[in-house]
Amino acid sequence: MTERSTDRGRAQYGRGLGRARAAAALLVLLLAGAAGCASDGGNVTQDLGRVPIPTPPASPIVPTAVPGHPQLVAMGDAVHLDLGPQQAQITATGPDLALSAPAPGGTPPSASRGTVTVTLHVPAGSGALSASGLAVSDELGHPVPFTTDLAAATATPGHDAVLHLAATFAAGHSTLSWAAAGKPLATWDFEVELD
Repeated sequence: MTERSTDRGRAQYGRGLGRARAAAALLVLLLAGAAGCASDGGNVTQDLGRVPIPTPPASPIVPTAVPGHPQLVAMGDAVHLDLGPQQAQITATGPDLALSAPAPGGTPPSASRGTVTVTLHVPAGSGALSASGLAVSDELGHPVPFTTDLAAATATPGHDAVLHLAATFAAGHSTLSWAAAGKPLATWDFEVELD
């Protein structure tokens, strides 16, 4: 009895036209890909990981608050107020902290006295800024007591209303909120770092 080969359908290694054609097709594809990559000057890695960076606006974007739609912003940001016929802009900055360095080897303080400045600007007419409309809270939502240099101030064109709030600020997250006529309009979010 003679043995029959079971490799009848397989081409022997190095033989046959199938492998040669596949190798030639692969070579053509590789050359075409290399030519396409080289068409930009040959520096493919130049554009890897490139992320377009948007151009900043010509002037800062100021959010608008209306009664029933207050704004949450970072400390230092301005908020445009649309109160119907009255337009205004309010800004809060600070706190300016009265820090003292800890003793050598000592721990940093857990709280510090500081001052927040609130400024109301009106382009026409007048606007009132009252300390009774301001509230400061710590990161747990507890009220932070404060004193002001004035109970209220009035803004007119060319003369801003400015109030200074003095308080003891604990390290961590805090907020300052302002309401006019009992309606919240702006909240400033800030972090107190004492280390």
